[in-house]
Amino acid sequence: MNLLSDELIVEKSVIDSASGERCFSDNSMNTSIADDFADGLIEPTAMPLHGGDIYSASVRYGIPAPQWLDLSTGLNPESYPLPQLDAAAFQRLPYLNPDFIAAAAHYYGNDQLMPCNGSQLIIQALPQCLEQEYLPPGVQEKLPVLLPEYGYQEHRDHWQRHGNPIRTYPAFDSGAAVATVEAAIDQGDPFHLVVINPNNPTGLCFTPQQLKNWAERMPGGGYLVVDEAFIDLEPTQSVLANHFCDNMLVLRSFGKFFGLAGIRLGFVFAQAELRNALQQHTGIWMVNGPAQSLATRALLDSEWQYSAQHRIRDCAAHTRQLFSALFDRIKPLMQVHTPLFSSYQIDRKEAYRLHHHFASQGILLRVIELDGQTSLLRIGISSAADDQQSERLREAVASYVG
Repeated sequence: MNLLSDELIVEKSVIDSASGERCFSDNSMNTSIADDFADGLIEPTAMPLHGGDIYSASVRYGIPAPQWLDLSTGLNPESYPLPQLDAAAFQRLPYLNPDFIAAAAHYYGNDQLMPCNGSQLIIQALPQCLEQEYLPPGVQEKLPVLLPEYGYQEHRDHWQRHGNPIRTYPAFDSGAAVATVEAAIDQGDPFHLVVINPNNPTGLCFTPQQLKNWAERMPGGGYLVVDEAFIDLEPTQSVLANHFCDNMLVLRSFGKFFGLAGIRLGFVFAQAELRNALQQHTGIWMVNGPAQSLATRALLDSEWQYSAQHRIRDCAAHTRQLFSALFDRIKPLMQVHTPLFSSYQIDRKEAYRLHHHFASQGILLRVIELDGQTSLLRIGISSAADDQQSERLREAVASYVG
């Protein structure tokens, strides 16, 4: 199995194939943190905020929301320029515009799509939808779901709430991950497989050829769910154009590459019967008129997309350089670099201290719990063209390094 060799850089010093043997549920993670609070090991104000929660950060640290630099998400900091929109986009009921659908099919290379108000709603509806409509004949119990040990937590949460048995594969070690999935397929019992490609926050990637091979060999009734929220910067690694299968469901996010998370737009790709079943759960008017109008322009703007590919990589390199003095001192156990975020495995208490240090200066980072001893500190990218922003980061790093 090949990683995205040009854009995914993984550096390790102390990590093995069993990295993160267990994934903490929300309850176990919060209990561990609460114990540290009780023991006086972590200040309550250092409790990390969810990615992008600028308003809560503003209240906690007394810094007005417009003054925050948000590096807790993986968004393009140089977003698609907002055009002047036709008044009709605001005035008409938001039935799906054929031009919008055609633009999305062109951009993604696949017309088996359904737009949605962000992929989050599909993640919530999918377990019930698949289990109601697509259980194999004679199967009464809910199918097991094989997910990465670490990844976007909402996938696990909603399968778990639906009562599906949860199994995991390693989220750092590619060889161990492939071996786990292969063993599950060879066992022959139906199950669903969830792949976050590339994984947020570990960066683990599988090739589209590998994913198609797994989909074709999945035991009857099993679906391969592929979350491609961060794949836009490597479009040839998507399964959509040339490696799509009937038992795949693929999620795409508009907001990350285009830097417009606030319009809440995503797409789900699946065969028609499954899309129809999902629409029964989500209802009509899923995407508002202004979002459709703006996205139509952005999805067809190949010149801006080409330029953004290069600018994002420049921003990523610039951001890594700004933080280099910090991580030269800390020496992470592992670091993963992707175009839209970097993740650093460091001592858990150090991660909390860093989160609090930067937040006290109006810079929001993201802490992700691992094994109770270490955490991932995930850092998004800052604009290489914003000198004031860069200076704030230099000063924050310098004041921590000393």
